[in-house]
Amino acid sequence: MKNILLFSFCLIALLSSNKVYSQDSYVVNTPTLNVRTEPNTKAEIVGKLASGDVVSVINSDNPDWWKISFYGTEGFVSAKYLITIEASEQYKDWEKENSNTGDNPECENITPRYDKDLDNQLLIHVGTNADVVVKLMDTYGECIRIAYIKAGDDYSINNIPEGIYYLKIAYGKDFRKFTKEGQCIVKFMRDAVYEKGSEKLDYYKVKKPDTREGDYIVSHWTLPSFELSLNIEFTSMGINDSRDFHSKKISETDFNR
Repeated sequence: MKNILLFSFCLIALLSSNKVYSQDSYVVNTPTLNVRTEPNTKAEIVGKLASGDVVSVINSDNPDWWKISFYGTEGFVSAKYLITIEASEQYKDWEKENSNTGDNPECENITPRYDKDLDNQLLIHVGTNADVVVKLMDTYGECIRIAYIKAGDDYSINNIPEGIYYLKIAYGKDFRKFTKEGQCIVKFMRDAVYEKGSEKLDYYKVKKPDTREGDYIVSHWTLPSFELSLNIEFTSMGINDSRDFHSKKISETDFNR
C-alpha cells in the first residue's frame, strides 16, 4: 500500500533570474545592508539585509558592488560589507559537509532505528531548486532516521519500524554542521527553510483477510509505504498553499531539537 504525498513550497521573491552562476556564501558584516537594482547608491532599494544574514554571491566582477541572491531576491550590495563564512565569528566553527544523496549526518544525538523484516519505504523525490535534509520523527519527538538528499535526486528510506511518524524537513544550500556539548546541529547557510509536517505517516502493518491453504490458515498483511515530492520555488506571485501534504514553518532550533 503506497500513499503519495505532495510537499511543495513557494516563497516570495522580489526579483527572479534564469541564469546559473557559481555561488559562494558570504556573511553580512554590518547592522543593515541595502540591496539595490543596480551597482550604485542611487539605484532603487529592493531589500534590506541584517547582520549575520548569509547570501549567495553570484557575480563579483565589480570589486565594489557584488551581485547577490537572498531567498530568490537578486540585487547589488556594497562588497566591503560582506565577509567569508570562515572570517565570521558567528559561523567560523561550522564545518562544511560535502554530502551526497543518502548520507546520514553523523550526529551523536540521533540513533537510527531499522526493522530489516519490514520491506517498506518512504520514497522521496526532490526538486531542482534546493538540497534537503529529511528527519523521520516518532511520536515521542525522537529522530529515528535522517537523510541528506541533493537537489534533483530521489531517495528511499527503507526498513522503517512499525509506528506513527511525522517529518521535519530542511531546504537550502551550503550544508554545514556544528557540535556543541555532544549535540549535533546541522544548518543550511543559504536560503534555509525549515518545515514540520502536520500529517502523520502510519507505518503499522494492515491486517488482510486470512485464507485457507490446505489444512492451514494463512495470515496476510499489507505494509504501508509513502511517496513524497519535495520542492521549493521562488515566485513573485507569493506563497502557494495548494499542496496535499500540509506543514508549518518551524525555526532552525526546532528542526535540530
